[in-house]
Amino acid sequence: MGLLDTLNEIKKDGFDPAKDKVNKNTKLEAGKYPVRLKSAQAGTNERSQQDQIAIVLEVVSGKDKNRLEIIYMSFDDGLPDFVLEKNGRTLLKLAAMIGVEFTKKDLADEYSASEALSKGIGNQILMDLSVSPNKKNPNYPYRNYDFGPLEDKSDSDPLGGSTIDISDEDLPF
Repeated sequence: MGLLDTLNEIKKDGFDPAKDKVNKNTKLEAGKYPVRLKSAQAGTNERSQQDQIAIVLEVVSGKDKNRLEIIYMSFDDGLPDFVLEKNGRTLLKLAAMIGVEFTKKDLADEYSASEALSKGIGNQILMDLSVSPNKKNPNYPYRNYDFGPLEDKSDSDPLGGSTIDISDEDLPF
């Protein structure tokens, strides 16, 4: 795509150079997305010095195909109980949906949990993302997740509910 085509696309998408910022928000909007587990890695957050798990989910279809959602969660003792509980529920639900069963050893720390979660890489699930305002820091709204199985349309209808009518005259042989 050349310069003119690029600028026409940007203008068609509603960009107003007098009002809009150059960098647009790259985060997914609230909604339901078919995703696959792309990676699960543990590391230390440099700012807070807390161990955390970074879970990367990739949208597998639709208009947002190939976009990523990254979920960071920590189980540091200094976090409020409600944050620890939410992170725990999110981790357990995600693991259950991608078919990973944790052992006691897997839950010793963020590193062993992320290693166990990595066994589900490639598995696809439905992510239900909701976004709510953060009064203390409006630029960083709360991102809440729920997960479920993807509907499998292949069992009942191999075309996923679509039918194609082709007459004998349209066949090439």
